[in-house]
Amino acid sequence: MPMNNPSPLSRRSWLSLLPGALALPAADPALPALLPHDQASRDAALAALLARIRGAARQRDFKTLEAMMLATFRVEFDSGKGPGAFHRYWKPESPSSPLWEVLERLFALGGTFYSPSLFAVSYVYTRFPPDLDILGHVVALRDNVPLLAEPQAGAARLAEVSHAILPLAAPLKPPVRIPSAQFLEVRHPSAARAFVSAGDVYSPAAHRAFFEKAPNGRWRWISLACATLAEPPDLYARKPAAKRKTARK
Repeated sequence: MPMNNPSPLSRRSWLSLLPGALALPAADPALPALLPHDQASRDAALAALLARIRGAARQRDFKTLEAMMLATFRVEFDSGKGPGAFHRYWKPESPSSPLWEVLERLFALGGTFYSPSLFAVSYVYTRFPPDLDILGHVVALRDNVPLLAEPQAGAARLAEVSHAILPLAAPLKPPVRIPSAQFLEVRHPSAARAFVSAGDVYSPAAHRAFFEKAPNGRWRWISLACATLAEPPDLYARKPAAKRKTARK
């Protein structure tokens, strides 16, 4: 995956470049919070590309989506590269492909810059505290998200949280793809056992998309991936194949 910055940078290093990335206001004194954040409007060309992706996703127009991808487009961390690999993996010609919910949920969220030439969606991934386990937490996406006594709609409300980072009762396992109709068991100081609708939260290990600005000023969509590997590779680092761990959890 081509990058403009030739030096290795880890996710932790990138986060340190974001002003205020770890200044997390807490709506609940017992839980940290992660407020929505979107910097795409800083670059008109980037904002236009994201709008085209949202429009194509709404129309289930996979040909337009695939035309936006580079030949080196990363399909997950371990499923090949390029529009052809994307098509084989997601089978987007099917209206029931899980791709459409993934894109709808992901591109409804804002993203942030790692550098002037590298942008990623979603903020839940880019601004998530690096000292917390991304498989062990989810983030509430709005104010007054209900925590329920049972994993079903209409269950009794035990508490409400606003943009809180919620510990999960059990960590997620890669690949992290959580349909919005599901419920997740979470931990809360005031509830012995609580559940949250997956549609009200997002995981920092769920799908994220990266975009790179070319020297000519054009933005390119370079990846769509979730935490599919036990040890996802660094975007810059080049490890010898014999040392790279690819076992799934």
